[in-house]
Order: sequence, then structure tokens, then C-alpha cells
Amino acid sequence: MSIPPTLLLADDSVAIQRIVTLTFADQPVRLVLAKDGQDAINRMATDRPDLVLADTNMPCVDGYEVARWVRQQPHLNAVPVLLLAGITDPVEHVPNIDLRLRL
Repeated sequence: MSIPPTLLLADDSVAIQRIVTLTFADQPVRLVLAKDGQDAINRMATDRPDLVLADTNMPCVDGYEVARWVRQQPHLNAVPVLLLAGITDPVEHVPNIDLRLRL
């Protein structure tokens, strides 16, 4: 039996955490929930994810900062990071940062 991939969700919304949990409930995925960006960074010290989903609008450490941190870690910099933005998040909020996006 193979080890399921680990998905790390960093979102301060309990509703989004529940939706993602329900979405992957029947899938062979190990879901790790983080209440915010700093919690996600702390969890990556012990749980190496195969994919990170991070909310762009969290207090203290947001998804952009999580993505930047992941890219700076030699053992994590190949891990894909998907940034989640709400429909009401302003477009001008997007910071001018190099996340080394790979197309």
C-alpha cells in the first residue's frame, strides 16, 4: 500500500477548512489543517506536504508569505503552492513578489 499524498491547507476560515475536508474525505489524501500562515510554516517542520493550499488573506502571515517561505526552503522549494483568494479580495492587494512560478 502506498503512502497517500499530504495536502496542507492554511486558512483561517473554519468554513473553508470544513469544505476542503469534506471535498477530500473520500480521496486517498492526508489533509493537514493550519489555522493561519504561521501555523502552516510550523507544521511544515514536521509534515512535508506534497501540495500547499494557502489563503491570501490571513492575519499576520498570509498565503503570499507562506509561498515565499516555501520557495526559500531547499527541502520544500519544489512543493506546489496554490494561493486561494476570495471573490471579495481586492486585486490591488496582490504584492509584487517573485514566487518563481512554474508554468
